[in-house]
Amino acid sequence: MTFIALVFVAITSVIVLAPVAMAVSAVKKVRWRTRAQRHGIRTEGTCIRMETVRRSGGGRPTSLRRYYLFEFVTHEGRQVRFEDTAPDTTVPGDVFTVSYLPERPDKATVALPGDRRAQRELGCLLVFLGFALTTALVITGAGIGVLSLFAGGS
Repeated sequence: MTFIALVFVAITSVIVLAPVAMAVSAVKKVRWRTRAQRHGIRTEGTCIRMETVRRSGGGRPTSLRRYYLFEFVTHEGRQVRFEDTAPDTTVPGDVFTVSYLPERPDKATVALPGDRRAQRELGCLLVFLGFALTTALVITGAGIGVLSLFAGGS
């Protein structure tokens, strides 16, 4: 019985910790992006490549995701490339305002006016992760209850 309890605790720990780790990662990414947009150095950058990836299979509908590669030159003269999102109408050669923090120009971001995408994505992700964490905790509690019944009956 102890082995089953240990396996259950290990599995539920992973189920509980995975959403927490995802939330921490998402918050870090949004905080960095927001900091770069609010306090970063702004310069002109160019979209140099766009790639569309099509995902299908597993009984799910086909989805498309676009990846954009941008390039800019820092105020120190260093040429930097980075990936970011952009409007669907973006094509290679389009020029955008780029915002970057001097300590990490490789983590630059396209500075679109009024862009709140990162905050919306974070909000949706945190709601989903909150639901996942609540579900995991309920399952854990139910599992502990069932295990204690078996342990008490021995």
